[in-house]
Amino acid sequence: MKVELEITSDCNAACPGCARTLNKDILEINSFTFEDLKRIFPPGDYSEYQFKFCGVLGDPIVNNDFLHMVKYLTDLGGYCEVSTNGGYNNAKWWEEMGSVAAEHPGLLHIHFCVDGHKETNHLYRVNTKWNIVERNMTAFSQTAPDSHATWIYIVFDHNEHELVTAKAHAAVLGFEFATRTGMRNSYHQWIAQLGKKDKKVEKKITTTGKKEHSKKDVIKSLDKFIANYKANKADKEQTQEILKTVICKYIHEGEIFIAADQTMWPCCFLWDSAFKNKEQIVSKLSQFDPGWNSLKHHSIKEIQKHEWFSSLLAASWEPTHPLHFTRCIRTCAKHKAYHNEIIYADKSISTV
Repeated sequence: MKVELEITSDCNAACPGCARTLNKDILEINSFTFEDLKRIFPPGDYSEYQFKFCGVLGDPIVNNDFLHMVKYLTDLGGYCEVSTNGGYNNAKWWEEMGSVAAEHPGLLHIHFCVDGHKETNHLYRVNTKWNIVERNMTAFSQTAPDSHATWIYIVFDHNEHELVTAKAHAAVLGFEFATRTGMRNSYHQWIAQLGKKDKKVEKKITTTGKKEHSKKDVIKSLDKFIANYKANKADKEQTQEILKTVICKYIHEGEIFIAADQTMWPCCFLWDSAFKNKEQIVSKLSQFDPGWNSLKHHSIKEIQKHEWFSSLLAASWEPTHPLHFTRCIRTCAKHKAYHNEIIYADKSISTV
């Protein structure tokens, strides 16, 4: 009943921490058409479904058919959540998006991922322009005035001074406001490459995460555990205790992930591994028939019946399993300690 859709691997931005920015040499641009979406999700009752338009590689609003997709799914009762940098399309397009939200109360929510204000947003959201982002957020808010959006702000050293300004601006727009912390930001320093006006020289700015993830020490302990079992030093009892703490998006939370190339995965994390071919995931899964998890050739239900989804995935969490991927342990053990933390202005916390 939960579906994360990466309807395109294209994007208007070049965020330094993004998989597409860091792996330009292997990036392929793929996008769903509206007809693709209707084939995968034919007309029916989707009132119990949650569609999350996000993904690993692209921004959904760059897909030319996106507005049609949202109208289609909300007309059928589906709840749609959208994560975007907000820096693409014109004001009229965003007014239409706001109209969809107004026509279907509670069925459309936009997460504007804007990490700064006028002075700093472009330092991480490279290639976005503040005047366009502001115009688009305003256009949406004016046609969907009843808080159908959240401004989500990653706090860095370079943008902390604009946090209060952004929070006040969100209130004017009628948006919720939240800060986000990712585990990767606690491990890496991102380098933003910004072109100067003459386009001959790039300026590099180091961005460091101002707020470390609250469970960084838990992930460090998992890293130590992974190193131990790779060296055949893991305690069997400890292994079983850790495996009991895995919360799988697919198995435990009823979620699937559909990538821009229309392959289906249990989560965004394993699609990210497949895109980068980490842990030889592509070759390991090549034992299955070509197209085994492709929605170009199979339905969602058919793929769910495949042995990897139905039995091997859960079995593979055991480190000795031939299809084991450490990604499952690191990102979803210890009750999803690795997942992003989103802290809302009212101090409530969610993980994604």
